[in-house]
Amino acid sequence: MKPIDVLLLSRADVMALDLTTAEVIDVVTGALREHAAGTYEMHPKIGVHPTGTDPANFIHAMPAYLHGLGACGLKWVAGFAQNHRRDLPNVTGLQVYNDTETGIPLAIMECGYLTGLRTAAVSAIAATHGAPADARTLALVGCGFEGTMHVRFITHVLPSIREVRLRDIRAEAMTRLAREAAASFPGAIIPCGDNASCLAGADVIATCTNGDDQVVDLDSFKPGAFAVGIEGGCAYTAEALHAAEKFIVDDVALAEYFDRIGRERLTADGRPDPEFPGGMPPVYATIGELVAGKKPGREAATERIIAVPIGMAICDVALAHLAYARALDRGIGQRFRLQ
Repeated sequence: MKPIDVLLLSRADVMALDLTTAEVIDVVTGALREHAAGTYEMHPKIGVHPTGTDPANFIHAMPAYLHGLGACGLKWVAGFAQNHRRDLPNVTGLQVYNDTETGIPLAIMECGYLTGLRTAAVSAIAATHGAPADARTLALVGCGFEGTMHVRFITHVLPSIREVRLRDIRAEAMTRLAREAAASFPGAIIPCGDNASCLAGADVIATCTNGDDQVVDLDSFKPGAFAVGIEGGCAYTAEALHAAEKFIVDDVALAEYFDRIGRERLTADGRPDPEFPGGMPPVYATIGELVAGKKPGREAATERIIAVPIGMAICDVALAHLAYARALDRGIGQRFRLQ
């Protein structure tokens, strides 16, 4: 039988691919268009939850197939928020990329960096449809790796932004992100000492934290603002979440699944821990429907709009497709003989 060689890509290899912001947004946009067209196969995330020091810990299996792109694979990803205490990344895992003709695994790549790119790209794409046309201020809560990616991608798609405010419980995280962002963002970058000063009057709010604190209240979510929160609505008070005129998700079945398991979940001290405080609001549209023009995004200057992308495997597979092609073109990675 013919030997089967699998391409192995470390995090350093993936970063060496130099995937640009525009390239990532383009390929993720294509996946969102396929989602709107229904030319994909994907199921709500399944996982296990080794709670350890944090009940929010998870390890998810995320398989997906994009018919149009001809891309297939599986992401096995962990999110452990307390890893920073061990000087380890929050998100770790592997992306397997398969051949759609034979099923053979073509590549196994580190997925933490790719996940950061994908997540921020989806948020940025949602912002192009939901943010005010003249947005000037971005408020970011959560200045870890994902926060870094969100500043990069949102300021790319919203060039009118002139001020980025940062908030994190770790002062060093704000300092590091302010330094990194200054290399590409020419506007003001302001670390904030509390949530209120970060969020007050912001045109765009991005929450990149999976903590229990509901940091976005109604006072800080002004009429006309756009907010995006990764992996659920825990960052909003019930009043703020349900004040939005438009509630947008990436996938309805996925959001409903997270709503259900969230209603069954308890915090470490036994309190209810719903994914969406006050219950999941009625879904106005998916991000794919906005991208495909099936529904309009912002229609009025005073609309409050919230997007909550849970995270779709089809976007990961699309990005793996791009990464694999780039790695072959540049000769990056090592070969592992599977058979």
